[in-house]
Amino acid sequence: MKKIAQTVGLTRLKEIVAEYADSNPGKLRILSLQPTKVNHTTKHIFKQLSQVLDNQDVIPEFAILENRGAPGIGNILSASELLYFSKILNLTGETRTALEENKILEGLVLNLDALPELNEEILRVIDEDGEIKNDASPVLKSLYRERAKIQTTIDNTLKNIMQEHNDILQDDVITKRLDRTVIPIKYDRKGEIGGAVVNLSRTGNTAFIEPVELLPLNNQLRENTIDIEEEKKRILKALTDRTREQFDVIAGNIGTLTEIDSLRARARYARDFKCSIPLFSEKSILNLKQCRHPLLMKERKVVPLDMELDEKDRILIVSGPNAGGKTVLLKTIGLTVLSAYAGLPTPTLEGTIIGTFKDIYGIIEDEQSIEENLSSFSSYMIRLKKILEEAEDDSLILCDELGGNTDPEEGAALAISVLDALRMRGSLVVATTHLGTLKFYVAEHEGMQNGAMEYVDGPTYHLQLGIPGGSRAIAVAESLGLPKQVIEKAKGFLDTSILKAEDLIEELSRRNKKIRQHEKEIQELKLRLDKLTREYNEKIKNIKSEEKKIIGEAKESAKEIVKNARSTVETVIKEIKERNASRESIKQYKNTFESMLPEEKEEKERLIYPKGSSFPINFDVDMEIPLEISVRGMTKVEAWDKIDEYLDRAVLAGYESVRILHGKGSWILRNTIHDRLKKDSRVKSISIPPRSEGGAGVTIAKL
Repeated sequence: MKKIAQTVGLTRLKEIVAEYADSNPGKLRILSLQPTKVNHTTKHIFKQLSQVLDNQDVIPEFAILENRGAPGIGNILSASELLYFSKILNLTGETRTALEENKILEGLVLNLDALPELNEEILRVIDEDGEIKNDASPVLKSLYRERAKIQTTIDNTLKNIMQEHNDILQDDVITKRLDRTVIPIKYDRKGEIGGAVVNLSRTGNTAFIEPVELLPLNNQLRENTIDIEEEKKRILKALTDRTREQFDVIAGNIGTLTEIDSLRARARYARDFKCSIPLFSEKSILNLKQCRHPLLMKERKVVPLDMELDEKDRILIVSGPNAGGKTVLLKTIGLTVLSAYAGLPTPTLEGTIIGTFKDIYGIIEDEQSIEENLSSFSSYMIRLKKILEEAEDDSLILCDELGGNTDPEEGAALAISVLDALRMRGSLVVATTHLGTLKFYVAEHEGMQNGAMEYVDGPTYHLQLGIPGGSRAIAVAESLGLPKQVIEKAKGFLDTSILKAEDLIEELSRRNKKIRQHEKEIQELKLRLDKLTREYNEKIKNIKSEEKKIIGEAKESAKEIVKNARSTVETVIKEIKERNASRESIKQYKNTFESMLPEEKEEKERLIYPKGSSFPINFDVDMEIPLEISVRGMTKVEAWDKIDEYLDRAVLAGYESVRILHGKGSWILRNTIHDRLKKDSRVKSISIPPRSEGGAGVTIAKL
């Protein structure tokens, strides 16, 4: 597989995918991927990848990942190196939490151990700038206190000396030279102060003198500095030893994080190149749906490939014009299969099936060996010989220009014989050709099928299954600018039946292209309709939900009214009773109040209110009220009675507007309804919807 992987561009594809990784180890992990036979591991990787595809954003960034080896025996890690391992442990814990919360990559989660005790110990000792903290240990803390005291004594001593000898100072700044605290004295007066000359300025005008009073203090400070460095070294050694003990776990964390980084890189590539995760079959079959060559996608718009080869049809012979896409088709097939075998998503639609092939052979492009002094034909035959010796029923074979580079008749005879041999073995074969004899042979034998690279006023790069393609050599030559007289003379030499056949094939391709365009338009309309249907159903669902909410609030309000009314009645009766009213008058008063209250039922509640008519109107609060009614075909009286009752229900339900379907007819019914609605106190305004929503046959009443 290695040679054909290079030919179809797998190495370049891995480089593209690797750029999506955060870290160098992640990039190297992608670049190291190799095609292997489909097995449990391959399927498990794609299962993990599917989880990452849906959860890319929850995974932390891995830019800090580096491949670092374990500290050798005797080596001491620096504070910044230890801080790096702390950051790795922090990233490990953060990643594990994210994966656990989203319930993904459960197998990899088990390999992540944040080593909290070690991490806590590192962070207790080292600050965020990669420096050892002053209080990293009790000894170090004590040494820094001692240092501060010594430095204070030195500063006070210097101030006294400088005040006493102010006239001989070159500058009043305390400084250090050769790690000793000194004062700058004018060179010609350096003998006026006791002490040692530590250094001179570049001009020689200033002598930096360590006063004799500072000598023991500077010695103490130097000893203190050595003690601090020794304590720091001891602290780093202890932490290094602890890190070395746990380095297998740390290295395992780095390896797991690298794998997750590589998975997310593949997911990012899948997002940008519109890839899917293929299905795998244990059979040696292929079903490619809208398959594209990812390397070409970076350069131009690519025509997708649809192709199916199953247990029945094992051989596909593709013909068509030069520069029509035949070689690209073979490379697309080879790269799709090999990239899937390497654990990379494929630029295909969901439902693409890739079979299990033990070997993949390819004779694509001219790979003749100049060193061996082989012609194109000889080189081709040597590679074809290897295929015939090794290929079996689970082999995928891709051959460019089968039977070419030699006499057409002999080449066709060889090609037919090779195809028969491979068909007997059950190998899956995709080959390209210009040989008419081979096209006719395939058309007459089972298990084989023709395919054509479409040509409609030029190559379209679309594969048509079931028909052969014309080479269109003269048409291609004409499009490339060969002289007209040469083209016309060439047509005269050619059998007219061949020209007619190629014209017929082009006309058939033209019709197929139109059908394909119509199918695409139909599919787009279907998708649009499905989207509108979903949106409509969602709006209806929301309206019903709001309607139920309003009705529920109305019921609660009604109950509250009943409760308050009853309470009022009881209060009034109590007051009457306290005023010594007769029992008969109290009873009569109570009955009068109860008759004014709405009826209460266990299952439903009805609200009763007058509507300016001689009879009460009952409304069932639980009833679902539609957003529109139809009164088409009714008399004016029947229509208004129905509308009148409907408006009451709509107002109670809290609707903002309703639709009334009355039709057009002679306009009498519509005009009557409009007149009544304009005068109705429940209606704020009326309007006519657009023609697409019913036009003049519908009235919208805003309540």
